[in-house]
Amino acid sequence: MTIIHLPPHAESTDSFSAQASIGEPGMGNRAGDSPKPSAGLSRRTALAGLAMLPAALPAAAAGTVDPIFAAIDAHRQAHAVHLAAIDEAARLEVLTGENWGDITEQPCQDENDAFDVLLRATATTVPGLLAKLTYLRAIAEGKEAWMLDEREGSALHLIVSFAESLQNIGVMA
Repeated sequence: MTIIHLPPHAESTDSFSAQASIGEPGMGNRAGDSPKPSAGLSRRTALAGLAMLPAALPAAAAGTVDPIFAAIDAHRQAHAVHLAAIDEAARLEVLTGENWGDITEQPCQDENDAFDVLLRATATTVPGLLAKLTYLRAIAEGKEAWMLDEREGSALHLIVSFAESLQNIGVMA
């Protein structure tokens, strides 16, 4: 059995509503009891509105999983396979003294293809768009930044895919 202890001065839950709200010490009015409208848009109101924005935006594929997650996962896996192939080639070269770089060619090509698909992929939901931005930002800020910096056409593919993503989620017409 759970026992709830009320403060000594609170004889009922109604007495809490008479207490001053946070940010208004000593005042008997709660934040919403003001007889006049506020002078401008408060930070709290703006943040509440922004928090509701994703729910208000129509998703082009409501109820379905955004395909951008598959593109991110495909690149993540291809990258891991490529790195494993590089490690294996290095291990074999140390072991045999021979060049084993050939075993990295196909995993490298697969990763390049997966990255190109990711760059061109459009999101259909706000969470999908945010996931793409987060994933690409991690690449841009990491030791793999060359993926974005050195690939011809990357910037244009990103601009087009983000513009189409914004159309998909209803931000742009």
